[in-house]
Amino acid sequence: MTAEGRIEIDLYPRAPHGHCVRIESSRPLSITRQFTGHSPSEIAQTVSLLFATCKAAQSVAAAAALEEAHGIIVPESTRRAREMRVIAESAREHTLRILMDWSQFLYKPGLPPAAELRAAMQAERDLARHLDEGSAALRFGGTFVYERDGVEKDIAANEALLERAIFGEPLRIWRARGTKADLINWAEQRHTIAQLLFDQIATEGFLDAGAAPVSPLPSFDRDRIAQRLFDDSQAHFVAAPDWEGAPRETSPLARSLDHPLIRALETDDGFGLGARLAACLVELASVPRRLRDAAATLDTPDHAQPERSETAPGIGLSQIEAARGRLVHAVEMSGGKVSRYRILAPTEWNFHPEGAAARGLARIAHGDSHDVARIARLFVTAVDPCVGYEVRVH
Repeated sequence: MTAEGRIEIDLYPRAPHGHCVRIESSRPLSITRQFTGHSPSEIAQTVSLLFATCKAAQSVAAAAALEEAHGIIVPESTRRAREMRVIAESAREHTLRILMDWSQFLYKPGLPPAAELRAAMQAERDLARHLDEGSAALRFGGTFVYERDGVEKDIAANEALLERAIFGEPLRIWRARGTKADLINWAEQRHTIAQLLFDQIATEGFLDAGAAPVSPLPSFDRDRIAQRLFDDSQAHFVAAPDWEGAPRETSPLARSLDHPLIRALETDDGFGLGARLAACLVELASVPRRLRDAAATLDTPDHAQPERSETAPGIGLSQIEAARGRLVHAVEMSGGKVSRYRILAPTEWNFHPEGAAARGLARIAHGDSHDVARIARLFVTAVDPCVGYEVRVH
């Protein structure tokens, strides 16, 4: 059994603005009920098998929540290794989406480049092997032993792949691009799939398609989010979450709002298709640096204590910034066994019926494009649900 499902999106261009988008999800959000009565080690193993997408992030979130519920403090090196596994996984996810999905929206879509796809998947596997053989750091209470030379070579290989397959230039040059003109000039080189797509949507005038304000998900009060996840209305909250009375966004765009390039792409209406796609590139361009920064601390002793809830003994909560946004796991323990377990994934925030995807799609449905379906599908791809989707225009 896997936790997948599907997002179904219907657009009604002739309907009033507040009624022109309908988003429905078949994701099995109650799947964690089967966790009840199991031990932490059993749950950690189940999570690693249950989630095919973002497996490392899900495993890290589960281990961290279970450890907090038991008062277990893992070494700082383990937390850094986990962070690196999630970063590498996010890089793989973004790279695959560009090579496999963005390519299908080009004027002349073709088969995704097989060599680059294999290289992207191999890059993550190599780093995982040299950093954390057997994924020991992802386990409940896990520790690890790593190969420094192997990790350094893997990071360099990842950087070379990104420069070759995604950016078409050294990352230091791309990271210096901070204006809309810089982005367009880069895209006009038309060497990579990312450049081809940006050049195409800029030429078509769709960089601002779906522009709308972004309401980023703020930092949570740990006890407050745990209370909402475990109260009687938790099923509705997990399916269509809101914070302080409003649906929020947690995505590469929400994380990149302060980046000069993303700010340069803001319009009077907010952030559109170009900003969303560019945010994915902004995050990818930072991956080698983030990995090197984390690797430099792997041998640093840890004397700090992780934040703990003073009002919820037996409850553990973790928050992981995964490829598509913030992933939350919460667990309540009783007698050494799980009594309740909740997972709040970024797709539920971003594809809330009144959330980020819905707002942008409403603008597209009522826009000037004669090809609403194509632009809407590209917009959904840019928001990036963690499951398959279908867009229908009525």
